[in-house]
Amino acid sequence: MDRLVRWREKVDRRLKELLEKVDAPRELKEAMAYYPLAGGKRIRPLFLLAVSSALGGDEDDAATAGCALELVHNYSLVHDDLPCMDDDETRRGLPTCHVKYGEALALLAGDALLTYAFELLADEGSFKTLTPEGRLKLSFILAKKAGASGMVGGQVLDVNGHPDLEKVSLLKTGALFEAAFTMGGVVAGKEELLPKLERWGRKVGLLFQMVDDYLDRDGFYALKGEALKREIEKLYGELKEELPPWEELGALLDIFVKKMY
Repeated sequence: MDRLVRWREKVDRRLKELLEKVDAPRELKEAMAYYPLAGGKRIRPLFLLAVSSALGGDEDDAATAGCALELVHNYSLVHDDLPCMDDDETRRGLPTCHVKYGEALALLAGDALLTYAFELLADEGSFKTLTPEGRLKLSFILAKKAGASGMVGGQVLDVNGHPDLEKVSLLKTGALFEAAFTMGGVVAGKEELLPKLERWGRKVGLLFQMVDDYLDRDGFYALKGEALKREIEKLYGELKEELPPWEELGALLDIFVKKMY
């Protein structure tokens, strides 16, 4: 747990440093930083760090890759909250980005967060140990998992009311968890493990969404009721057996599953 706290603080510091370096109009820079610096669990970067560190990857490089992933996650939140999507007015107890800055600037801030993530991954100065091939692989993974065949595709299914909640969740939520696990493997130079890491990330993403829905009493909970709790416990047990005994990986699973109790 001490390492998780330290890793989260490292990601927070690195995100702040990266967002302060953005060369942009003041109002855009402020809107870009609004969600990423307003808190959040950093669960995706933490999984990336847990995988990379267990496999011998450089911690600073893993934190930087985790920040790119977190920027993409936050862009998706900014756009998801817009009036044309979920039309939410609050997030984490604060006004949503479009409520605070206006719809046009919020849209552009989301665009800027997305593109900045790939600027970060492409910049050789961002990393200490990654080769150009490694940085290209990180970019490919993040683009694919965040794009039409991943998160964005899942959002489209969600907007259209697709009846298969598991399929929606595996894309909309699970894809970025797949990115977290596989990007951690790339940082550590263990590309031969990527298929296995991707499978684990997919299951963890589904578990995360199921727990979130159980706590919010919507999504999977609206469909299954209290039976969802048994399904969560079953998937959690399977993951605890399937995942390697990496301390921080197990601790992260425990953190969000135990919120139900």
